[in-house]
Amino acid sequence: MCDVEGTFRALQHPRRRHALDCVRTHQSIALADLAELVLERETGTNASDHDAERVSRVYFSLYHTHLPVLQDASLVRYEQDADIVGIRDGAAQSLQCARETLESLLSA
Repeated sequence: MCDVEGTFRALQHPRRRHALDCVRTHQSIALADLAELVLERETGTNASDHDAERVSRVYFSLYHTHLPVLQDASLVRYEQDADIVGIRDGAAQSLQCARETLESLLSA
């Protein structure tokens, strides 16, 4: 059984959607690299165009706010010792359940 509510809650914020998409693409990524990729997606510019403080703010918002929500929804795992974010084994199934729920609502 899928936790559709938890998945929808996790996908509610654009920063979490960007982060999840990046993690799905890379399967496993350093949190610092993820912060840069998320910043690039949010701004449409290269992370190198921004000062280190801006990248740091994205890093800490992911660490303190967004990764815990994605973890609670069983979409990602965070290995704090290595500072690595990876996709959870059941993430594809959870996302598919959310998609099916939306398709069901749209076809009703």
